[in-house]
Amino acid sequence: MKKNLLNFLVCPDCGGNLNLNIFKEENLETKEGVLLCECGQFFPVVNFIPRMLTGDLRGMLYEQFPDFFLEYDNLLPKEKKDFQIKKEAQKKKETSNSFAYEWEKFSEMIKEWKENFDFYFQPLKNTDYLKDKIILEVGCGKGRHTFYASKLAKEIVAVDLGKAVDVAFLNNKNLSNIYFVQADIYNLPFKNNFFDLVFSIGVLHHLPTPEQGFRKLVNVLKNSGDILIYVYHSFEKGTFKYYLLKCANFFRQFTTKISHKILYALCYPVAFLTFLIFILPQKIFFGRRKKSNWPFAGYVGYPFSVILNDTFDRFSAPIENRYSKEEILQWYQRAGLKDIKILGGSGWRLLGNKDFDLILK
Repeated sequence: MKKNLLNFLVCPDCGGNLNLNIFKEENLETKEGVLLCECGQFFPVVNFIPRMLTGDLRGMLYEQFPDFFLEYDNLLPKEKKDFQIKKEAQKKKETSNSFAYEWEKFSEMIKEWKENFDFYFQPLKNTDYLKDKIILEVGCGKGRHTFYASKLAKEIVAVDLGKAVDVAFLNNKNLSNIYFVQADIYNLPFKNNFFDLVFSIGVLHHLPTPEQGFRKLVNVLKNSGDILIYVYHSFEKGTFKYYLLKCANFFRQFTTKISHKILYALCYPVAFLTFLIFILPQKIFFGRRKKSNWPFAGYVGYPFSVILNDTFDRFSAPIENRYSKEEILQWYQRAGLKDIKILGGSGWRLLGNKDFDLILK
């Protein structure tokens, strides 16, 4: 953990400032330690990353890092470990475990991610906008967007709920302006009205209450700041893509319940058939030009590993929500955001500006 990260963090329970006790340092960073709040709450720093989960999700830390708690038991405050996880928190935990497995399997950083980054950030018109900005990314996955955003931003804080954040850290550990935090979108450990830009790509539609999560992002965005998101779109009833999605959702009833290892193996033939039926014909007839109305057109120009990755993604995530243009625009309108810009493509990309200091519920 870089010491400058303390300037960003507050206790997610009470909003108080935090003090850092260092147990082990490496290259002037805290490898292991603990963040302490006057309210009595504490947050371990494990493998350079502060782990700032509270409430129902607190038990995840003891499951993921038992050796840390055993080794430093005498240096950590005592707390009850009888964590009762409720249904909604269980769904969040299952989702984070799914994506942790996914990003550990598909951790490679490939050159094509630059094109991917430019696509999602297209609502900004020019990514030079990111220069000198303090940015928050929520749902960083393996850190591919983090990497390209950091090339322009002054500083960027990247958050993920599960151990995917460790993959993102390893992919970006040599970049000095990135800070990583394990935290829950519903209990973010940051000051309100703080960041110049908040972005969340492909995350909100996997939440149990997506709009509530969105409003939490708006709260940490400062007055005059911008928020950029990407979510899945719904398809018009009666279209080919509508029925293709219905078919996929039928199988999701089963694939979200089997082990990740088995699903990973099953995704190979599905991804291969997707390539053979939809992507290869487009490459033959249209080359690298992407026909927007052609199923899976966005995968032209990407290697097979990306098709496999997204196949696993589609069938593994426990929760998947989709939105019409009107539905997703209402999120921004109800939040009081201005200068809203929305672009289609493979989902909805939205940008909006905040011009108030109120905290949304």
